[in-house]
Amino acid sequence: MTDATTGAGLRPFGRSLDPLEGESLAGFVLRLAHRLHVSPHELARLTGLTNHDRLGRARASLSTLLTPAEISRCARTTRLDPREVRAMTLQPLASRYPPAARSLDDIRAGRVYSMHTDGWLFATTARYCPRCLAGDGSDIQNAHGGPWQILWRLPVVFACPLHKVFLEHLCPRCHKPINFSSRTQLFPRPAATGIHPAHCRSSTPQDVPTSRPGAPCGAPLAHDPVHHHRPGPALLELQRKILGLLGPGRPKRRAQQYFTELILLAGLVMICWPRIQAVGTTRQLAAAVDRHLAIHEGADSRPYRSSGAPVDALACAGLLQVTDHILTAGDLREALAPLAPEENRTRSGIPPTRHLIWDKNFKKQRSACSERFQLAADTIVPTFRRTGKGGLRLPSTGAGLQPEHVPACLPQALAERHLSFLSDITPKMRRRTAAVFLVRRARGGSLNDAAQFLGINTENKRIGYTQLLNRHLRTSGTARDFEQALDAITAELIAGPAIDYRHRRDALATWTLEPQNWQHILTQLPDLTSHRKPLSDDRRRLAVSAYIWTRVTEGQPDFAPCPPHIALDPALRAVWTRERHNVFHWLCTTDHQPYYGALKPLLEDHAEHLAKEIDRL
Repeated sequence: MTDATTGAGLRPFGRSLDPLEGESLAGFVLRLAHRLHVSPHELARLTGLTNHDRLGRARASLSTLLTPAEISRCARTTRLDPREVRAMTLQPLASRYPPAARSLDDIRAGRVYSMHTDGWLFATTARYCPRCLAGDGSDIQNAHGGPWQILWRLPVVFACPLHKVFLEHLCPRCHKPINFSSRTQLFPRPAATGIHPAHCRSSTPQDVPTSRPGAPCGAPLAHDPVHHHRPGPALLELQRKILGLLGPGRPKRRAQQYFTELILLAGLVMICWPRIQAVGTTRQLAAAVDRHLAIHEGADSRPYRSSGAPVDALACAGLLQVTDHILTAGDLREALAPLAPEENRTRSGIPPTRHLIWDKNFKKQRSACSERFQLAADTIVPTFRRTGKGGLRLPSTGAGLQPEHVPACLPQALAERHLSFLSDITPKMRRRTAAVFLVRRARGGSLNDAAQFLGINTENKRIGYTQLLNRHLRTSGTARDFEQALDAITAELIAGPAIDYRHRRDALATWTLEPQNWQHILTQLPDLTSHRKPLSDDRRRLAVSAYIWTRVTEGQPDFAPCPPHIALDPALRAVWTRERHNVFHWLCTTDHQPYYGALKPLLEDHAEHLAKEIDRL
């Protein structure tokens, strides 16, 4: 092991500084370099932070993650505790802020120069509070400035609650992003010596007179805030909430879920802006979001908006305020509905690519979200989670309803309460189709798989009525109403007795009413005085068996199983189908058929007794 690796050749400084609360590594190096009258790049070399760079540069990734050897060298030369050095990086925040965790993974994988951070983590400090940089009035901060906060690298930190001002990102003189440099380097070049830590280090543009072209701007950043608009109480409360989740003392899992959902939802809000701009923010902040998104609307812009955070604190604050307002709504599914209804995909002019990219990101990060967000966001994703590319749909997490507890045809009263808005669909079709959609929710797969599970699909033929309903929901704009109706039906089925309809269907797959039981029923009927044939015909027994099957299984007569001994004979099957139709017709018109009016309650009693016997098995 070499001296460069162990740091044995590095000497501790005669003078050092104590890190300020919340200070970043870059800010500490700037202050200490100013005290020792060396450039930041020279100080990075003296602390061993540039040993792994063949060009002797201080990598931008150093402010995100330091190796144990780098921590040891930096702590030894600056006379700090290794824990103090580690605290000046993003590593302690990685367990709470997912973009930081992803950045750490990139660096550990060797991508230390490209800094593959996502759009919700600044590669280097991108915002600042002028009053924080002015210091707290102590001698040491008067001499070298206040702390460059590590939290300023997180776009979700947009205001300073202590001074009640928005953070800034531009130099007041050169109007360039402060400390602007390549994403690969921690400090901008040229590596000037003697520049105050609270002064701008960006290269001076040509229209700003300086003593030397290309020299650092050097303008003081500890100025009076530029923004006349100040964050109000609600916005400051949101910022304190975010800072609380980033700090210790709060459950890490909750913080991870909140920031994952906040960032995902912010991307969707940007896609759908300005449809929802009036929700939860002020006109000034909404205007700032407008200005930010206008950058992506030019002739040369990409066909979809970036989902990255705005660098401007006002635009980011407005975006996050809208997003948090939606995220904390009592009915999250209702709050999410305006963000991605059918008209967004087909009639709003928003390119479908934008939604598809968001859908892909959501599916990738879905497991990191809370169950509440997963269930709500599933309803606005057009392509559902699948077992793999081209695979079958997976069941909805937390549906709470088992597929075997769904009847093949919803009870009429249940359908009337929740599906009456589908007036253009026949009652039979809406009851049947709703059952298919409920089963697909519970077990995943395709609609045809769900229909096969219920026993209501035609052999070797795709069911067309679900496609008919889907088309009707799209054209009528009632897709969200249908999802909410399914929610209500699910809640009622869960609250009621758990009936295993699949077990009942399996038990009655080859069943017919026993002849002796049929004769017993006939003895309780009045004498037939009309010219009609008596019911003792065996064909009527088989037809009545189909009626009892529908009552036990909550099915429909069209899908009642044909008795096995006649199923293979087309002629006998046709006779059975005709007799079944006639018996069902007469049983449904008992007001004009007294004979069948007396038969119907007897069949209902037998069906109830049979259902209880099956459920006990």
